[in-house]
Amino acid sequence: MRKPASASRIPAHKSTKMPTKTPTHTPTTMESRRRLLRMALGMLAPAELLTACGGGSASGAAATSSTTTTTATTGTTTGTTVGTTTGTTTGTTSGTTTGVTTGVSNIATDPWSWRTAGTSTTASLPSMADFVTVIASGTVAYNFHTSTTSSTTDPVTGVMSDTSSIAILNPYMMGKYLVSNANWKAFCNAQGSSYYPSTAKTAGQYWYGGSYPAGKEQHPVLFVSLTAATAYCTWLETQIPGYRFYVPTEGEWEYAALGNNTSYSFPWGVNAGITYSSSTGALSTVYNCNAVCSQYVLNSAAFATVSYYNDTVVTTLSDGSTALTNDTALLSKVLNMNASGGVTGWQYDSSANSTWADFANTDQFRTLVNLYGGYTTPAGTYEGGKSWCGCYDMAGNAYEWTNTLNLASNGAEAGTSVNVVKGGSWYATSNSGKSTGRGEGRSAAGAYHSVGFRIAARLK
Repeated sequence: MRKPASASRIPAHKSTKMPTKTPTHTPTTMESRRRLLRMALGMLAPAELLTACGGGSASGAAATSSTTTTTATTGTTTGTTVGTTTGTTTGTTSGTTTGVTTGVSNIATDPWSWRTAGTSTTASLPSMADFVTVIASGTVAYNFHTSTTSSTTDPVTGVMSDTSSIAILNPYMMGKYLVSNANWKAFCNAQGSSYYPSTAKTAGQYWYGGSYPAGKEQHPVLFVSLTAATAYCTWLETQIPGYRFYVPTEGEWEYAALGNNTSYSFPWGVNAGITYSSSTGALSTVYNCNAVCSQYVLNSAAFATVSYYNDTVVTTLSDGSTALTNDTALLSKVLNMNASGGVTGWQYDSSANSTWADFANTDQFRTLVNLYGGYTTPAGTYEGGKSWCGCYDMAGNAYEWTNTLNLASNGAEAGTSVNVVKGGSWYATSNSGKSTGRGEGRSAAGAYHSVGFRIAARLK
């Protein structure tokens, strides 16, 4: 698993790469390169209203690109899919699609074009209709599929227990959807700008000034800490009386994802079930992992060449010897995806390959994260990825905060006590979406480009 990057580090393991390189070219050459980069990133003109990474309005008819070819899907799609959208968008639900198959898009100047230009300040509250009952009465002893050093203090009762192997669960409800940008905006409108996502203080970045990219109303909010998520839950209790809202424990989260399906690794079964055709560019998946973003990039002409102008470490292609050409590389020499959605060249971060060209250190990727908040999709897009009790996106789209402390076994936090995050994300590998995964965690005060949250509820 790769560690989701923080607000100030993209990607997290390569923080030394962020400073701008010391100019080694003549001013005229550097200015030309900078202008070309600005053109490539769509900074010289408004974003084209074309198919892109999860854009689209939160309601009404969803546009279909006439330049997009898409293989057949089952049923009707009422969420917003990546690459093309058919049908209509209804709130945050997703109709009867069993999977999402994305096709090849022809795009213009801005490689991260949006269906809707500009920013949004739409705010909305969830309702109890957005929750499902996971345990109605009594208690459930949930046996984790894997054991790790873990402890949980119940967010409601305050009782602490060892949850290394088993969790005793009380009656609770779980949010069907990740908390969205529109939900978070309602909270910020009431509680103030101090709760804006951590990127909001920098001009031109995600959520700057309290508005987020238009078309992302129903996408999960990112760059929010567990501390801020807990404050959201406290505020929501003043809006919906009679319930105690909180960030779920790891046991509650995993049980809502898998239930008693002891052989499952994902909410829908044992395997990820992703297929990709390099000849047609079509991807079939029931969740949003880095294969979805990679499919878009690999089949979009705007990414034929990627750049590393804002990087100080990448110097060669992945063979370790072929030098970059003027801080650029052909995408075909950087990123590849196999037939089961495994991505090569997404991110290199070990000491042995830190100088190799990867996608997560390109200028194009920085724009995706800093301006648009990542390659998320609307909550509820993937009907086929729904869990047994009716929760969406418990694999992919955004890692999810929990109230459980684990001894981290992955990333920079390995060996330290951190709050568990679960479920993988748009940025993570397909295997990171396994609900059974343990040992991935983050600091409660941190904010990251691939971590969001959903909330649990109990009757008061």
